[in-house]
Formats: sequence, C-alpha cells, structure tokens
Amino acid sequence: MVQALQINEDLLCPEAIEDPYAYFGRLRALDPVHWNPLWQGWIVTRYQDVVDVLHDAVRFSSNRMAYLDAHASAEKRQALTHYFAMLSRWLVFIDPPDHTRLRLLLQKASFTPRQLAVWRPRIQAIVDDLLAQIEPGTPVDFVQALAFPLPVLVVSEILGFPPEDREQVRLWTTDVALPFFLALGMDARQKWARAEQAAKEFGAYARDLLRDRKQHPRDDLLTAMVQAEHRGDFLNEDEVVANAVLLMIAGHETTSNLLANGLLVFLRHPEQIELLRRQPDLIAPAVEECLRYDPPVTATVRWATEDLQLAGQSITAGQKLLLVLAAANRDPEQFHAPDQFDIARRVTPQQHTAFAVGTHYCLGAPLARQEGEVAFSTLFQRCRTLTLATDRLVYKPMVIARALERLPVLLS
Repeated sequence: MVQALQINEDLLCPEAIEDPYAYFGRLRALDPVHWNPLWQGWIVTRYQDVVDVLHDAVRFSSNRMAYLDAHASAEKRQALTHYFAMLSRWLVFIDPPDHTRLRLLLQKASFTPRQLAVWRPRIQAIVDDLLAQIEPGTPVDFVQALAFPLPVLVVSEILGFPPEDREQVRLWTTDVALPFFLALGMDARQKWARAEQAAKEFGAYARDLLRDRKQHPRDDLLTAMVQAEHRGDFLNEDEVVANAVLLMIAGHETTSNLLANGLLVFLRHPEQIELLRRQPDLIAPAVEECLRYDPPVTATVRWATEDLQLAGQSITAGQKLLLVLAAANRDPEQFHAPDQFDIARRVTPQQHTAFAVGTHYCLGAPLARQEGEVAFSTLFQRCRTLTLATDRLVYKPMVIARALERLPVLLS
C-alpha cells in the first residue's frame, strides 16, 4: 500500500503546502491511516476516523506537555521553566477531568451570545476603519490591510489590554507561538529562547494587570476571567495568564487565515460573491463553507494512550496521530461534491471539522465566525469589483495551519 502510493513523506514538501487537498486526498483514498516514517507518526485523513479520534478523549490524549517532558532534557526543562509552566495550563493541552473544569470556567467568562451581540458593532467599526484606509484601484495586500490587523485589534480589545500595550502584547504572543510554527531563518534554540523570554515577560506584565482588574473591574474579558466562578471554584492567576495568551494566539491566527483563505476562494468563484450579494442571509452558511472548503487550521495532533486499532491499523501507546481536518472536510463519503465551493449547500457548524469536534471544540469559534460574517458582508456590499492581483500565491510552510504569506487584491 505505502509503496503503491509513492508519496513524498515530507509534510513540508511543496505539494503538501501548495495543495494539501490533493496531497492528503491521495492518502485518504488509498491509506487513510498512514504511517509517516519521517514524522514518526500516523496521518489520519478520513472524516469518520478523524471525528472518532476527536471524540475519544480517553484513548487519544491532547496532553502535549507529557510529550515535551518525555523528550526534553533536564537542562532544557530548567531553561524553559516559565514557558513549560504556561503551556501546561493551556486549555488545548489538557485532558479531562482537568480540562472539563478549566473549560467550564473559561466558557462562563468568554464568547457568550450576550457578549457576541455587544461586540458586533465594535467589530463592524474596526472593519469600516480598515476598509476606509484601502485606496481604491491600487493593489493592496489583503493580509496586511485587513486579515491580519482585524483579529489582533478585536481580541486584544476584548481581552482588555490597554491600547498603548497591544503591539507589545502581540509581539510576546507571537514569540510564545514560535516553537509551534516554522520560523524561517531561526533555529530551534532561538525559538525556544524567545518563547521562554516572552512567557516570562508577559507573565509579569499580565499579573500586574490582573491585580488591577481585581481592584478595579472593567467590562472586558480579563475581568470576566478573574471573576468566573462555578460552585465556589475560580480560575487561578496562572490559568488566566496562560489562557489569555492562548486566546490571543488562537484568536488571531485562526481568524486571519479564515479571512484570507475565504476571500481567495470567493475571488476564484465570483458567482458565489454575486449569490451572496443577492441573498445576504446566506452569510452564515457562506462562512461555514469557507471553513469547510479551505480551513484556517489544517491539522491537529493527538497521542494514543493505549494500544489500539484504528481503521485496521495497529496503533501503539505513545504514538502520535496527525488528524488532517482539511482532508476530513473534503471527504466524499461525508460531503457531496466536496471539491466544489458552494455557499448554498448550507453546511452547518456541526458538519465540518474546521474548529475540531468534541471535548476540544474551539472556544473562540463563535468570535471567528462573527468576524468573518462582518468582514465578508461589508467587503462584498461596498466593493463592487474585487480582483486577485497576482497569479502566484505563497503559503507559509506549516503543517498545522493554512496561511497565505500575502494576498494582493484590487478593490473598487
């Protein structure tokens, strides 16, 4: 089976980065649970297998810290004290029952329907301001003009970071995320060192901010996290600090990719833009179709907690699995004509895997959806002509995310 595939096992090879749907689609068709000798783990590409693993938090762990601890020397753990302490409290790296407690408290603080309704006018105002800065008829990089700054401004404002501190907070959170992304021109030692320094500096900064929020509460997410309570239980200071960083990283990276990938697919299917203009009530399913068709997150990782069978393959306890969300979303067994972009198919949030499913369903998904709805609705109603201004697109070389380096467009 593997020999018949004759596939390039390098997950960062050009064909995997430029067209992951064809690359992982071959695996889905011929070897849906595939052992990758270079990555030293299993590549899972079929929709039902991906969903089954995501729903099974007992046999498949999200605890990345256990993996890092097992592979890190005592010297490395000592050098990364602040960083490892922060990551160990991230919601996405914790298994039940600790995850259940932490998620329940964070849900009480963040992204409730009431909060989303309150934030929508502010998101609209930010989109209006960013679009007003674009000069009509002049090529502009949509990533830098809107897809990148919109989620940064929104999530930093929602969390409650002072305007004068937001750029520094963004830099800290970018450095914290470095070990999880390929940073060209930077070796592993540099990435770990910058991540540790950022975790240390942000931790000290945020703790001062939290002490102020306890004495002087405000209408922001940091205050809500400090005050979140369930049956006498509260988030401790370290949990608030760690997950504030996580919300900044996830809230920015995911939404930025959604906006850029979504606009690109619309530009390649202009009839769908016209359909949305005629039927603006399709905006919610349009965003869901963008998420299904070209999701912002390509894959996520789990670790087997015991020896088990998956789709006829023998998985050994401790082995890692790359769950390819993007391939699951193009599975013809789950979606009719999956390679067709069709906003009228009215795909629902429960049908695709862009934000995962089960225990670790993305906490910030409602906010990302709202930003997508506001941005695309406003863009297509105000800009009568939108044109892709390049014939060569470059994606960042990453396994877990689908991110354009630039998206040159002409708007008028």
